[in-house]
Amino acid sequence: MVQFANNGGKARWVASPILDTQDWEALKIGEEAKTNPILFSILRRNIISLQQSLEQDILSALAWMVADEIITFKLALPYNKLEWGNFHDKFGIFTDSDNNQVSFNGSYNDSIQGSRNYESIKIFTSWSLPLAPFVIADKGRFDKIWDNMDPNVKVFDLPEAAKYQILQLRSGDRPYPEPHWINRISDGSNSNYKPIKPYVPTSLVLRDYQNDAIEAWFRNDCQGFLEMATGTGKTITSLAASEKLYREKGDRLAVVISVPYQHLVDQWSKDAQKFGFQPILAYQSRESWYDDFSRQVIEFNGGYRNFISIITTHTTFSSEAFLEVVTRIKSPCLLIADEAHHLGSERNRQNYPMNIPYRLALSATPDRWFDDIGTSILRSYFGDTVFSFSLEQAIGISLTPYYYYPHLVPLTDEEMVLYQELTRKIARLVNRNDFKSVEVMKILLMKRAELLNKAQNKLISLSELIDVQTELDHALFYCAPGQIDEVLGLLGWDKGLLVHQFTAEEDVNERRELLENFAKGNYQALVAMKCLDEGVDVPSTKTAYFLASSSNPREFIQRRGRILRKFPGKEFSTIHDLIAVPPEIWSASDDNSVFNVERGIIRKELQRFKEFANPALNKHQAIDVIWDLAKRYGLLDF
Repeated sequence: MVQFANNGGKARWVASPILDTQDWEALKIGEEAKTNPILFSILRRNIISLQQSLEQDILSALAWMVADEIITFKLALPYNKLEWGNFHDKFGIFTDSDNNQVSFNGSYNDSIQGSRNYESIKIFTSWSLPLAPFVIADKGRFDKIWDNMDPNVKVFDLPEAAKYQILQLRSGDRPYPEPHWINRISDGSNSNYKPIKPYVPTSLVLRDYQNDAIEAWFRNDCQGFLEMATGTGKTITSLAASEKLYREKGDRLAVVISVPYQHLVDQWSKDAQKFGFQPILAYQSRESWYDDFSRQVIEFNGGYRNFISIITTHTTFSSEAFLEVVTRIKSPCLLIADEAHHLGSERNRQNYPMNIPYRLALSATPDRWFDDIGTSILRSYFGDTVFSFSLEQAIGISLTPYYYYPHLVPLTDEEMVLYQELTRKIARLVNRNDFKSVEVMKILLMKRAELLNKAQNKLISLSELIDVQTELDHALFYCAPGQIDEVLGLLGWDKGLLVHQFTAEEDVNERRELLENFAKGNYQALVAMKCLDEGVDVPSTKTAYFLASSSNPREFIQRRGRILRKFPGKEFSTIHDLIAVPPEIWSASDDNSVFNVERGIIRKELQRFKEFANPALNKHQAIDVIWDLAKRYGLLDF
């Protein structure tokens, strides 16, 4: 093996731990007993036995090679159909620098008793055409086991704490040259082990408001909301805050990051790695993260690791399996919740982990729409807003200025009739508080909102807007559900634009490719519904068209934030807002109840309009468009 190391070799071993009856019985008792606490105890006993049975020079060489990852061990336990058996397979693959391969199956037991046994071993070579398929099969089988993809074998990494036990056996220098891939650190010892710890990238200079946000959070005992506009760097701010907390807690911290969607797990992981994190990603099946997370928590609690991190989705974060592990973490521990308002939903707010003392919630719009209970529970756990940085403050610093063009779109005659009918029904239910009436009114309001969002004349207005554009690129089109195909047809077939949909039908990889091609200009436009509302970075966007609007502040604020992000060569952004307006047939003297219902709806729409218009470069031009509508309903104070 020393010669193997001398030649620059690397080896991966999957072995079965030697277990006595008591250990084996313990491993079968529940999911918890089958994982790392027991394995750690077994490994430590095995290492002690190894120390007693090997010559000191061989042991020193082995310890060094484990430390340098020339040899990497994993332990395998039978699972599912093989649960009562033992991992007893003996096979392997050798590969040289020219990618020639030799695989073997079986073994010859090199002992006195083995010489009396009936043993066999089969050897296959990749350069022999008849034997090559066997080599390929062995390689595939090994990789499947190594990657924990075999349903009947559960594979565990050698716990870091067990590695420490091995490292303590080292004596003298390496019996081979230092491998070229080793990154040495000078810590005054003979160890080359580089612990995982967070740091702020040397290339990063935080903005003044980001430093202010971190200081405000620390003044509030490291709890509370950062209410920062989309595009102002909440992710970077929170990662920098975690690095400071790590230092203030004696270079020791566990960080749990929860985000709303799967693609954000990958996005956060990419940013976190720049800060020295090596996070576990928990958003697929439990088997892909549970054991690793459990092991790291054990090692953190035992003092064998000083920093661990995991990034997960809100759904997984709220699951029983995840909370079972999280609640075992000993302080200091930090929870970072991105788009934290999602955690206030009835499903997600049931079991917040109370053992996490440091809590950082991120959201441009922390209060939940029409959910005072959820908002109250959310704020009682995370705390109040400790720092806010509005979109108006961010424009010109971290966001681009923008022009806002509202376009009032009339309803067709058929839509007008349906709109009047729905509005009269809503008016009759306005003052009724019984459950049935409230539920019926919700349905009617949804139908009327859908009618306005899908108003046929919006497509006509959109077509006219496209025709007057001298050139169109890096454009986003927000549609109502069921409107995608119509808009794609208009833009692609009628206008000849290079356009693609961006919906829930595309998986994570497809979305990533779409955004890359959009940024490069390979697509002139993307047509989306809600998939671009939160967490998807599309900074190259220059122009946005809103065919479907929402009175929910969170939705339209998130959409605007997507569009205003800075990008090389992008001086400003443009927003076109197509607004279907109610008929001009009602006045306060005609039908007071219907008029008041309409007035309430228009008030909400004007609030959204005000949010968009006030920071715009053409504020007064935008107000002129909406002025007559506001005057008709006596809402000139909007």
